[in-house]
Amino acid sequence: MGMKKISLVLILGIFLIGIVNASYCCEKTVLGAYCQNVDEESQCATGTNPLTGEEYKSISALCESTSYCKIGTCVNAVEGTCLQSPKIICEANSGTWKGESADSIAQCNLGCCLIGSNAAFVTKITCNKFSEMYGVTTRFQEGVTDETTCLANANPDDEGACVYVQEYSTTCERTTKEECNNRAENSSLSNITFHSGYLCTAEDLGSICSKPTSLSNAQTKCDDNGNVVFVDGCGNLANIYDSSKINDFNYWEKITESDCTDNEGNKNSATCGDCDYLLGSFCGDKEDNSVDAGDYICKNLDCVDYTGEYSGGGDYPRHGESWCETTGTENSVGSTDFKLLCMNGEVTIDECDSGRDKICVQNESEYVSGFALANCRKNYWEDCTSQNKSEECENSDARDCKWISYHDYTFTDEGLTPDEDIDGVCVPLYPPGFERDQNQEVIGGEICSMATTNCLVMYEKSGALGDYECVENCYCDPDDSDYDNFRDRISEICTSLGDCGVKDNYFEKSGKYAITDDEIFKIKRYREADPD
Repeated sequence: MGMKKISLVLILGIFLIGIVNASYCCEKTVLGAYCQNVDEESQCATGTNPLTGEEYKSISALCESTSYCKIGTCVNAVEGTCLQSPKIICEANSGTWKGESADSIAQCNLGCCLIGSNAAFVTKITCNKFSEMYGVTTRFQEGVTDETTCLANANPDDEGACVYVQEYSTTCERTTKEECNNRAENSSLSNITFHSGYLCTAEDLGSICSKPTSLSNAQTKCDDNGNVVFVDGCGNLANIYDSSKINDFNYWEKITESDCTDNEGNKNSATCGDCDYLLGSFCGDKEDNSVDAGDYICKNLDCVDYTGEYSGGGDYPRHGESWCETTGTENSVGSTDFKLLCMNGEVTIDECDSGRDKICVQNESEYVSGFALANCRKNYWEDCTSQNKSEECENSDARDCKWISYHDYTFTDEGLTPDEDIDGVCVPLYPPGFERDQNQEVIGGEICSMATTNCLVMYEKSGALGDYECVENCYCDPDDSDYDNFRDRISEICTSLGDCGVKDNYFEKSGKYAITDDEIFKIKRYREADPD
């Protein structure tokens, strides 16, 4: 905002008290002014005051001596002001009137309002108004009694070196400006000064906090952001660990940004401590890894030791990656989707739903440089069989369905029925699983009957001694070359409706029944060929 001093003034109304030789005090004059001393009572307004519901008052006295025009403090939270005002003017401007002076009202006391990196010497109610005006969080310091001290408190979160004298030695602590100022006010330490942006190892500060002379005697720590940082002789944090700068003068003078970062978060780096949790590294004990100095390293959070199924884009799951796995073969009876997640070097497994009411989706469009992301979500299959157009069926924004087109079949109350006007059927893309009750009876298996169909094969005999030849629905005849294709397509429709038809269970064991040609019931209807 770039402001150092902020003022906010509001004139609530115009009032004048103390006209010489005045004889009457008007609560309101005929000219519209409030609390005016006038010469004649005829100058006072009559009628009802809409604020009080009472008649406008007038009395032969000076306004400052009346109860209705007594001066008090108007506290206006909307405007953020505390101003002297008669009660009627205050309430007309949506304020709260108090009969005492502003000095005795807590909201109207002056203090230091910290607004982001700025400061203003204003009242508490004005500070609250700034928060609303600028959309930021403000902090009000009541103990500050002058503007100079308040402005010195600007940028309270700045980090730097807090230098002070303790036991005749000049020592230092890396901290914030606010914490250093609090120490100056509430401790017996002397000569406390704050140096924004400086490290305690800066030579001009003259503190006893020394920097390491070589990598062999350098020490490191983990900071609050998960980075590896050097520490000085007093145990203060210095800059992010970079072994190449151990003898760099400027590196030990001021707080600086790291320039040794890489695109992998410096995983297990011996030379740089600029870790990145999102990229899969965080400060930790070096353990078996070697570093040039100290005992900490940017630990690799990837699941490099994972040996299970992994369908991501790398050689092993990376920190934050998630992917899908399914027990058994796809859509087999009893199969269940699982979401697997690599986090902090460990793989966790979450079951989506044992009845496939929820499915795991690994969206290819969410890959970032081969980084897999998966999620368990609801399986939207319920209205698939009611769709009669392929474009509506396969609208992935509305449902999880697929279109099967073959010999113009469609779903009716009788099951799977030929229909010349419709070129296929809509079935679940992810077949739902069926549950069982306490008697092990299947719940919800009625949907399987929708795939039931009868196919009437028509044959025609050519001449009295001729052979019968198929003329209609020949694909239903097991002897027809297209029969296997027809049977497979009908079976696909059946198995797509749920745990229906012939399919393996999640142990990859085949179902009890199988379709064979001699179980197919054929109805042959013959008719003689025309004499011609």
